[in-house]
Amino acid sequence: MGIGNFDNQSSPQQILFFKNPEEIISLSCGYSFSICICKTGVFSWGGNYSGQLGIGNLDNQSSPQQILFFKNPEEIISLSCGANFCVCVCKNGIFSWGNNNSGQLGIGNQDDQSSLQQILFFKNPEEIISLSCGDYFCICICKTGVFSWGFNYCGQLGIGNLDNQSSPQQILFFKNSEEIISLSCGLTFCICICKNGVFSWGNNIFGQLGIGHFISQSSPQQILFLKDPEEIISLCCGVQFCVCVCKNGVFGWGSNYNGQLGIGNKLNQSSPQRILTEKKIESFYDLSFPRSYIDPTKYSKKLLLILAREHLNPNECIMGKHYLPWDMFNILLKLI
Repeated sequence: MGIGNFDNQSSPQQILFFKNPEEIISLSCGYSFSICICKTGVFSWGGNYSGQLGIGNLDNQSSPQQILFFKNPEEIISLSCGANFCVCVCKNGIFSWGNNNSGQLGIGNQDDQSSLQQILFFKNPEEIISLSCGDYFCICICKTGVFSWGFNYCGQLGIGNLDNQSSPQQILFFKNSEEIISLSCGLTFCICICKNGVFSWGNNIFGQLGIGHFISQSSPQQILFLKDPEEIISLCCGVQFCVCVCKNGVFGWGSNYNGQLGIGNKLNQSSPQRILTEKKIESFYDLSFPRSYIDPTKYSKKLLLILAREHLNPNECIMGKHYLPWDMFNILLKLI
C-alpha cells in the first residue's frame, strides 16, 4: 500500500510520500506491488522477491522507492505490469525487470532481474504501437508485426505451440498490424479486435475465448458472434472472463463461478451472453474491472469512452488533464 507499514487496511489510507498528485503521470499495479511514474521520477513499492520493484535488490518496500535507472520520466512512453514483472517502453529502448521464470522479460534467458534489462530484439521503440502484459507473458503490437513471449502453457502466445519463449516470437496469423484496433490480455488468454473480426487464443477451460467450446487454442480463433468490430465500443478482460460493450448491448462470457458475467446465473459460458438490466442504459462512461491480482493500467479501456462520449480535447488528454500515452491515443483514434 506504500503507507510505511505492513498492516492490512479496510479503508483508504493516504500515501503521504506523494505531496502533489498533479505530479503523477500514471500508476500501474502488479500482483503485490505498484509502480508510479511522476514528473520528478519513477517510484515503486510492495513485494520485491523477484526484483519486480526494479531498485537493484530483493527487499520488500512499504514506502515508495525511486527507480534510479529512469533519469527522465518524459522518456517513458508506456509501462505495463504483469504478475511479478514489468515491461517499459521508452524512447531509447524497451526494458524489463522482475520475475523471469518463464522468459517473460524477453531477454533470452529465464533469470530474474532486480534491475532493468534492455530487450534487444526491439531495435526501434518508435515501431511499437502498444504492449500488454498477462500474468507471465507479453504481447507487443509493432508496425512490423505482432510479437509475444513468456509463459505459453495454454497457448496464450498465439504462436501455434505450447512452448515457453524467452525472446519475442512473431504471431504469424496477423499479416498487417495496422488492421488491429486493440488487444486485451486476461490471465492466460488474449482477445484482439481487428478491422476484419475479433480473435481470441490461449486458455479456454472456462469458455473465456468466446468461441463456443471449452478447448484451449494456441493460435487465434475468430469469435463469430461478434460479426462487426465496428459495433464494439469497449472490451475488457478479467482473470478468466470477458465483458464487451457493443452498440446493441452488453455481453459477457467465460468463468462465471461468482456471477461475474452478470447474466443472472453462475454457469460458465463459452459464447457471449447478453447482460440484461431492468433499466435501459443510455450511455457508458467507462468499463473496467481488476484482473484479480494483476491489474496493469489499461488506458485504452478506461479512456476510450471518455474520449468518444465526452469529446475531450485530445491535447488535454496528452498534456496531463487526462493523461494518455501517445501510443494508446493513436489506437483510440482508430476506434473512435
